[in-house]
This record gives sequence, C-alpha cells and structure tokens, in this order.
Amino acid sequence: MPNESEPGFNAARVRPTLQAIARLISTDRRIVVLATEKAEILLSNKPATQLELDVSALQTAFNWHTLCTRARRSGSVAVSVTFREKHLEGELVHLPLGNAAAFLLRLVETDQEAVLLQNRARAATLLRVSHDLKTPIQSVLASAEALFDSREDRAGKTNPDTARVEKSARMALTHIEKVIRVIRGEMTSADLQADEDFDLAEESRNVLDMIEPIVLARRATVTMKIEPETAIGLHGPVHIVRALLQNMFDNASKHGGETIDIRVACAPELTASKDGRKERLITVEVADQGGGLPATQKARLLGTGIDGTRDERTTGANADRTTAGLSVLAHAIGHLGGHIEVFDRLGGGAPLKNGTQPVIGTILRAIFSLPPTETDALPETRETQPPGVAAGLLQGIGVLVVEDSPSSRDWLVQCLRNAGARVDGVENGFKALEVLNQPEAVHQIDVLLTDITLPNMSGVELMRRIKTERSKKTMAWNGQILGLTAHTDAGLEKTCLALGMSRLLEKPIRTAALCRAVQNAARGKADTRQTAAVRLKHRPARTAATPDQPLARKVVAELIGQLGEKAALGFMIRAHAEAKAVMDKITSDGQCPDTKRLLHSATGSSGLTGLALLQSSLRQVELALDGPVAKLNALVAEANQALSATERAISLIGSEAGGGR
Repeated sequence: MPNESEPGFNAARVRPTLQAIARLISTDRRIVVLATEKAEILLSNKPATQLELDVSALQTAFNWHTLCTRARRSGSVAVSVTFREKHLEGELVHLPLGNAAAFLLRLVETDQEAVLLQNRARAATLLRVSHDLKTPIQSVLASAEALFDSREDRAGKTNPDTARVEKSARMALTHIEKVIRVIRGEMTSADLQADEDFDLAEESRNVLDMIEPIVLARRATVTMKIEPETAIGLHGPVHIVRALLQNMFDNASKHGGETIDIRVACAPELTASKDGRKERLITVEVADQGGGLPATQKARLLGTGIDGTRDERTTGANADRTTAGLSVLAHAIGHLGGHIEVFDRLGGGAPLKNGTQPVIGTILRAIFSLPPTETDALPETRETQPPGVAAGLLQGIGVLVVEDSPSSRDWLVQCLRNAGARVDGVENGFKALEVLNQPEAVHQIDVLLTDITLPNMSGVELMRRIKTERSKKTMAWNGQILGLTAHTDAGLEKTCLALGMSRLLEKPIRTAALCRAVQNAARGKADTRQTAAVRLKHRPARTAATPDQPLARKVVAELIGQLGEKAALGFMIRAHAEAKAVMDKITSDGQCPDTKRLLHSATGSSGLTGLALLQSSLRQVELALDGPVAKLNALVAEANQALSATERAISLIGSEAGGGR
C-alpha cells in the first residue's frame, strides 16, 4: 500500500478511494481480495476468508507474480484456477494508488456464475480465434493455386510454394486445435494469455510467409525490414503478439494496394516501464497504398469518440474494409499495454501534414513494450571455451538445431556457437524441412541436430520425411543427422540408425561430448555408428541427486565456466520455470494430450542445465502417467518438492555470485 511518508504522496486523495474499495469488497457476494504484488492481503471479504485465501494460497495456487505482471501491463487479466477442489473463474484488476499499486482479485465459485463467466470468455476467445482462421486458410488456397499453376517447374526442382502451403496449413490446424480445446474446456482464457519466451523476428517472418501468397495473388508486392536483423528475444503473451502481427499484415495484404512496406523494430537499449521494470520498446509499422482508412475505423483503433461519418477521401472499395480484424487488433494492443497510431500516407510515403495533399494509403503503427528473455536481459558475458573443447573446434561447420524447448534450444545454440560453429535453431520438424529445402542449405548446413520428442512431427518422423525426399530427389541437402533425447532405449536407437542417423545422443550431454559428436558427424567418421550402438552398455554410473544436493555440480561448473555466472543462472532459471509450468498444469488440470511431450521437454532442459534432482523427478512422473493415479499423485508431490529444493539451490548460487562481485 502507499507509504504516507513518501514524497509526493497525497493521502487525502487516496483515502476516499480505499474507503470505496473497502465498501465494495465487504458487500460483494463474490470472493474478493485486495493484495499487493507480494501477495500481502490488504482487504478481503467473508467468502475469501471462508475459502482460506491467504498469502501462501495466492503465491502457490495462482502464480501471483505472473498474474500481477500481466494485469499491470493490460489493466486486467482473466483468472481460471482450481483451489481446494473448487474451480474458480474471475479476473485480476490492477489498481494504481498514488506511488504504489494494489491488485483486486474477484472470483466466483457457484456453478451458475462460473458457467456464465466461462461461456462469456469462451465466446470472446472463439470470436478472435475463428477470425484468425481466415488468413491461414486463404493463404493455403492462394498457395495451392500457385502450386498447380507452376507444375511445369516441379520436375527436378523443389517448389517453394509447397513449403508455403504446409506452413499455412499448420498454422490453420493450430488455430483449429485451440478452438477444440477451448470448447472442450481443456484451455481457458487464462491459458491463452500465458507469457513465454519467443523471437519477434522469427514470428514476424512466419506471418509474412503466410500472407505473402495473398499479396502475390493480387499482383502486389510486400517488403519487410526487421531492426535488428538478428533474433529479438522477448518474454510475453506470444499468441497476442501473433494476433497483432497477423491482423496488421493481413489487413494490408487484402486492402493495401500495389505496394506494402512492413517495418518491425526493437529498440537496442532497455527502458524502464512505469513500474520500473526493464523492457524493450517495439514498433510494428505497416505502410500501404490502399487509399486510407475511414474516419470511424481510425477512431476505433485510436479509442477516440466517433460521429459515424466516413472520411470523404476514402474510396468506395476501401470504405468496406473489414472491421473484425481491426477489433482484434484493438484488443491485442490493449492487452499488450501499448497504443496504435494511424496516419494518412502521401504519394512519397510520408505521413499527411495537411488536409489538402492527396492520400494514397495508410500508415498503421503499433507501439508496445515487453521484457526481454532472461538471457537477452543479461549484460554481455565472457565467451570462454568450455573445458575439454578447443577454441574453433567446430569452425566452418554449419548446424541446424531442432528443439521445441526454448531454454534447451538456446543452450545448444550457445554451446555450438562458442565452439565456432554457424548455428540456427528452429522449434519443430516442419520448420526444419523448410530450412533444409532451401537451396543454400546444401552449402551452409553440415549437421542436423534434432530432438526426438517434438510437437506434431517427431524427430523419427522428421528423419522419415528427409529419407523419403532424398529418395525422390526432391531434397538436395545430404548432410549428417544427430539425434538428441532425454531418455532412450535400444529399439529407438536401432530405428534412428536405420533411418540414416549418424548417432543418437542422450541428455544430459556434456558440452565437450556434444561438440565432438558434431565434429565427428560433419567429418563423416566411420566409427560413430559403432560408438552409438554400444554406448548404452558402457555408460558410467551417475551420482544420484538428493534434496540436499539437487544440482549436478560438474554440469553447473561447466555451464558457468562456459557462459559466465549470470548467463548460466539465466539458463538454469529458465529450465526450472519450464518444469514448474508443466507441474503446475498437471496439478491444476491433470493430464492432457500434450503432457508427455511437455514433461519430456522439461526433463531434457533440466538435465542440460544441471538440475539433476528435478530431471530425475520429472522422468518418474512421465513414466507413471499411464499407471495408477495414487502413484502418480505421490510422484507429482515429490516433483513439486524437487522444484522447491532446486529453486533454493539456484538462489544460493545467485547469492554467492552476487556476493563475489
């Protein structure tokens, strides 16, 4: 709560607000709690007291810090959680109070009210998701037409439209899957708003790939400039960012005239948000030649009042621009806590300065800020070579990493780059095929390093696709393939080798062993298959982790030696957060179709970063998923204890590192 002794605090102005909030809370029949960002209870009503909502409950059952961060950014956020065998639905509202802030949590538990709230949230979600289905489906159709029109170019060549069709279809299927899961109740509005690490540059390119066939079908052109051209790592609601990008690009693709210019820029320096958090300022700008937006639609985006009139300079065709996409855009920018700027565009491309100049189009600009990923937020660390890896060991070797876990993928990319390799990372097999089918892949990628457990297309299926395309001579790339898995057996290894894999590696793998395996694969050493076949029999015994010693000390020491203390801690924290998110979901929602894959991914991330006790606990939970419920519940409880023990161990490393400086 506000401290009345702080400079600039006006107690007289804030006190009536607090008194009004107290009266509202006391008379509300719903479960209502007013708390600080640290989950300290300031006010609560009788229903909240009866439910025993206290500091511990908010922190453990509600993931309070994350909820507050999202509410602070967008003003309010949906809440859906199971607590004490009661399913609760509601919202968390950010309340600025002078120099401080509080958060108002309002929940319902009665069946009638909960169902009403769920249906309202589902209806709004289905509206947005259903609208977003239009663009990928239209892109599939446009790409298919281009594909069939260019049959004469298919003989002996890889048609780039094939990749476009597959990518657009995959995005459509992802949207459809969300609709089904929302309808079934497997996903809530809170799930859809979850924050995660993502690459803004990659997301922007994916959306451009999707809408480009629509633009080409109109015989128009589209260009995109990304600043900087490298990866832009952010942490936030990636689904909301995708919706914003898709609707901005999509609106221009259908109504933007002959030329569309897109600019995605990320400020190089971190800036402080209103609450003092370090964030990156993002600007997404789409400039088209579609004749301008009607005044009513400008007002809708800008959030200003409208008089119902249309802009007289807007042509008849552009007066019919869809408003559904603009509504989704307005919702997205509001959730991100940003704002929209709209300008009429002149012939030379500049914004309109006076009402007498001819308008040829619109400049639509979205501005918002999000925090960087943990590793991107850290200052530069020393790039020392890990123990046992000579400098430049992988110099000149190109590697494509396929890994669905962001923390594992970043770790693998960083390790291989430090050893001198050229490395790119993708999160699934579809994107790997797109990269491998590009003409430059023949000369730039020597080794494909793929995880085995991947979403939609497993690593084994990826190898089958590669083998099939090679046999049909539709894929020119002929490099070596290495596999990576959190746990293996002789049958899996035999299958992988039969499909053309050079070697199957098991997580956790030491950096030196990983780099040597990549080097051997790139050189095509003949003994790699034999080494892989006997590796399981001669693996040295591992020292068992315990709650008192939850970390693999050698792995952690190597990680710190390679990346520096801060970056190493960043990877460990991200791996722990990934594991916690999976266990929280199992605890609150039980099993879902993707539980095994998510557990497998978190197990691998924990092993790679030295979280040995957590790795072991997650593995046991995964093995018990198909067994008795009682055993599974016991192992879930042990995994949650491992999470707590690991978190304490990581914090100790962090405090020691801080004290050393």
